[in-house]
Amino acid sequence: MSRKAEKYFEEVSRSWDVLRKSFYGDEVRDAVLAAAKVLPSDTVLDVGAGTGFLTEGAAKIARKVIALDFSEAMTGESRVKLGGSNVEFKIGNVEKIPLPDASVDAVIGNMILHHCLNPDVAVKDMARVLVPGGRLALSDLQQHNFEFLRNEQADRWLGFEISRVRTILDQAGFADVRVEGLESCCSTTVEHGQVKIPMFLASGRKL
Repeated sequence: MSRKAEKYFEEVSRSWDVLRKSFYGDEVRDAVLAAAKVLPSDTVLDVGAGTGFLTEGAAKIARKVIALDFSEAMTGESRVKLGGSNVEFKIGNVEKIPLPDASVDAVIGNMILHHCLNPDVAVKDMARVLVPGGRLALSDLQQHNFEFLRNEQADRWLGFEISRVRTILDQAGFADVRVEGLESCCSTTVEHGQVKIPMFLASGRKL
């Protein structure tokens, strides 16, 4: 993650839960958890967990959730809400996940790939930490042209073509790959007003 992203999330950490509701709704969380087929016996890794949007939902189902984020500030907000439950918090980079091989049953993530320096590397490392047969489910932005988001929200990528996402999962060794359109994400700014960007939901099973 870039220093710009670190600074952005540090600044918005306390208001993120309110801000997030103007971007996308709880149906995104429901779709990701359903696609990951989270079970009560699972250990689940939430990559780019932030303030716990997906973590909170997964923790209601799974035996254990590991919330990984590079931002101390965002993780701090999540700890306040979810600390003391079945959630373990880790600070780290999704492109070099601080977990052993084959240590989790499912990996979930929302709005993480467009902040990654190398999304391909990140997804391959997600595959590494999954047990054989483990499930992956990621939601993020489809390709768009709103260049201002690079500065305003520290986006590294302007979304992704669905075909590229499918290729990333295929090359990381996932089977049963599905990439489909999801609801639109809204972003409201003083300068640019409200913009709507289609999201995608990608899922697969580690061979």
